[in-house]
Amino acid sequence: MWFGSSLNRWGLAWRLVTPNGEYGLKSQGFVCPEPSSETRISTRRYMPSGGLMRISCVQYTAEPDIAVSESRLYPLLDQAVQGAAQVILLPECALFLGSTHAQSRSHALSIDSLEVKRLTKYALTHRVTLIVGSLIMRVNGITRNRTLVINHLGEIAATYDKIHLFDVDLGSGESYRESALFEAGTAPKQINIQGWQVGLSICFDLRFPSLYRHYALLGAELIVVPAAFTKTTGAAHWSTLLRARAIENGCFIVAAAQCGITQEGRETYGHSAVFDPWGDCVGILGDEPGVLTVEIDRAVVARTRTSIPVMIQHRDF
Repeated sequence: MWFGSSLNRWGLAWRLVTPNGEYGLKSQGFVCPEPSSETRISTRRYMPSGGLMRISCVQYTAEPDIAVSESRLYPLLDQAVQGAAQVILLPECALFLGSTHAQSRSHALSIDSLEVKRLTKYALTHRVTLIVGSLIMRVNGITRNRTLVINHLGEIAATYDKIHLFDVDLGSGESYRESALFEAGTAPKQINIQGWQVGLSICFDLRFPSLYRHYALLGAELIVVPAAFTKTTGAAHWSTLLRARAIENGCFIVAAAQCGITQEGRETYGHSAVFDPWGDCVGILGDEPGVLTVEIDRAVVARTRTSIPVMIQHRDF
């Protein structure tokens, strides 16, 4: 049943669909409806044809046990595929989220690991592109927080190593030192995925707008943000930062996040979301596992950048 219709500022209609049918439409603006715990899959559809991408974010709780993490991940991948996703974004630390650096080092994967091979096989079998938000990987003896882009042929088409490492003291004993575990990446990475220019980033990178402007100046139409934001920082900053990066660069921001509390008590924020180039929230999950699927249109990027041509007016100083 349609509950009505809505047009965004570009005259593009959309609707929200769940496994049990459409449950409503959001009003124009930033705030998205919080889905109920029963809403596990949502699909929001732009109507114009041409230049479209159907992309899913999967959200779940990874554990310090890769087998458990995989048991949670793959059913969600299946749901995204059943929803006709062409591209699926996984969160940061997609297969392992531990509480100590020693744990993480001992579970670092290589490109030849069975876990990576299962992901490449899945992409090939289902003819879908997987953006594996990040894996803890051992590369030439160095531990990296690395994104893998696996194309629909099961090939690793690109990698990106997290540039900005999460070294913070949040108070009340909550402290993180990623630099004691990972070596920082040194190079941004942009890749063509199904005709879209896509910039890669990871979690804490979100706080460094120069990286996103770099991608936008290279023509990025979509920038992905796999994350494992803490509940503390997520509640305060997550949606604001995502929206800001979308607005200032006139592009889509697609963010897949870890959620929930691990067996060891580590809590992450969830709220995987998609923001359009005008800063409107296209779709968002809550704090429980789920799949968010949206169909986005490149024409929205072009129209926004024509309306407010910040890329042309950008000045270095």
